Amino acid sequence: SSPLPRSVQSGARGRERLGAMAACPYGKASMCFPLSIPVEAALHVLREVDGLQASAAEVAGFTTNKTRAAGADSFRLHLPASVSPEQGAHLVALRFQGHSAWLPGLAGTRRPEEGSPAGLEVVVLGRPDTKLQAVMYLPEDTLVELAPLGSTVEVCMLRYLLPVQHDCPEQWLRDRLLRLANLVEEAFAAPGGGALGRAPPPQEDVRAALQAAGLRIGAAPAERPGPTLPADTGNRVSQEELGYWDEEMRLNTRCAASMDGGSRLDYLMSHMPA
Repeated sequence: SSPLPRSVQSGARGRERLGAMAACPYGKASMCFPLSIPVEAALHVLREVDGLQASAAEVAGFTTNKTRAAGADSFRLHLPASVSPEQGAHLVALRFQGHSAWLPGLAGTRRPEEGSPAGLEVVVLGRPDTKLQAVMYLPEDTLVELAPLGSTVEVCMLRYLLPVQHDCPEQWLRDRLLRLANLVEEAFAAPGGGALGRAPPPQEDVRAALQAAGLRIGAAPAERPGPTLPADTGNRVSQEELGYWDEEMRLNTRCAASMDGGSRLDYLMSHMPA
């Protein structure tokens, strides 16, 4: 197997682990929203960070309404003035105060506003399944423990993934996040074009990497005993999304296929007689 990233090896030897450990229950991605990446891909992403320059960012908030409706949790960051990423979706790595190792994340840039710092909303991938073969997004309870509001995290911009698209519905965001995760898996799961089906990394390597990043695996947050359910439990499909599906069936046209003003299907529908 490939060697562990240097940051993980440092944490495994007890170095730099000065921060509090955050509870992270085991999880399995929802069948309706299977957002996860193989642990092989996650560890390969972390190897990319070794030797790269990182920036300090301030935690400005947590999950937006649209991201929660799509089925994920996230946190929002203010970037320093020296960092101005290209507008769009990025693969990033994050390191939390007092810990040596990094976690991968899917980040979207905030719409630019005059006088406001550049910002990111990041879905952090670090919650493993019970077999330690895949990681899904961290629940908000864990994010708050790792990086409370106003705290600082290190961010490393690794790869530009897709162009920006603002003002899109939750259904589109769900598909977008799945597409981003698939791009990461394609790029990192089998380095050098390795064969499919090869053995996953040893469980002790995966556990060491997550613990060095500040996660206490298998522990549920104190306020919520037992496993944390997916964010979309009980409300997997909104009334708005049902409307999009109904539109697709009646018009045989993919909803949100065009997001250009008057070309949007929801714009056209508003001008049709009832």
